[in-house]
Amino acid sequence: MLEQLLTRGLIMNFKPSIPVYIQIKDDIVNKIRNNVWEENQKLPSELKFMETYKVGRGTIRDAMKMVIDEGYAYIKKGVGTFVSQSTVGVSVEPFVSLTYFIKMRGLTLSSEVLEEKLFTVDSESSSRTGLKEGSKCLFVKRLRILEGKPLAVEEFYFSENAQQIFEGYDFTNPISHFLFEEKKIRVAKMNMDFNLLPVEKEYSLLLDIPSNNRMIASSRKVFIEPDNDLFYYLDFYCGERSSYIGTDKFV
Repeated sequence: MLEQLLTRGLIMNFKPSIPVYIQIKDDIVNKIRNNVWEENQKLPSELKFMETYKVGRGTIRDAMKMVIDEGYAYIKKGVGTFVSQSTVGVSVEPFVSLTYFIKMRGLTLSSEVLEEKLFTVDSESSSRTGLKEGSKCLFVKRLRILEGKPLAVEEFYFSENAQQIFEGYDFTNPISHFLFEEKKIRVAKMNMDFNLLPVEKEYSLLLDIPSNNRMIASSRKVFIEPDNDLFYYLDFYCGERSSYIGTDKFV
C-alpha cells in the first residue's frame, strides 16, 4: 500500500540529504507552477498540509514562509494563504543574497575576503559602475565557498553612503542580511546584466574552473529608497556548471 501511494504521488519520498521543509516548499511551488492551484485561489490550510505531507506544523510553516518569500503566495490576514502567480520574475531577496539562496537548499556557504580597500572613483570606474567620479569607493572582493569548495567570486563597489554603514564590518559575514534585515535598507530598484564568457585566468584559478569552460558573469546595480541613490555595484562570477545547485537561477 505504501509503495502504491508513493507511486501515485500521494506521499512524498523525502530525501535525507535535503531538509524536509525545503522539499515541501519545492513541491508546493511546482504545483503552483503547474496550475494545481490557480492565481488568487486559496491554498490548503496548515492542518491539511500537515496531513498531506505527514509532518509537523513547524515544518509546514517554514516551507510556506519560503513559498511566500519567493513570491508565489500571499497572506490575507484572518482568511488564509492564496496563490499570487504561477510564474515569478525578480524576487529581491534571492537576488541580493546568495547566502539566503544557498540556505534554501540546505547547504552551507562561507566567505573569504580576498581584498578590501578604499579608492577614489576615476572616470573609467565611474563609467563601469555608475558611481560618481571623484567620490570615495569601498572595494570588497570575496570568495564564496560552498561545502568547502569555491563557488563564486563577488566584487563589491560600495558608495560613500554605504561606507558609513559598513565601518568596522567583518565582510566574512553575510552582507545582504546585514543591510536589509539589520539596517533595514530598502531597495528601490536593481539593474542587472548577465553574460556567459570564456573563463579568465584569475577566475579559473580561484574557482577551479577548467580553462576550456565558460563562466557566468553578472553585474548588478542596487539603488535604495527614498531617492533612488546608487548604493552599490556588484560583479559576480561563477562557473557555468554551478547550475547543479541552481546558481543559474540566482544570477
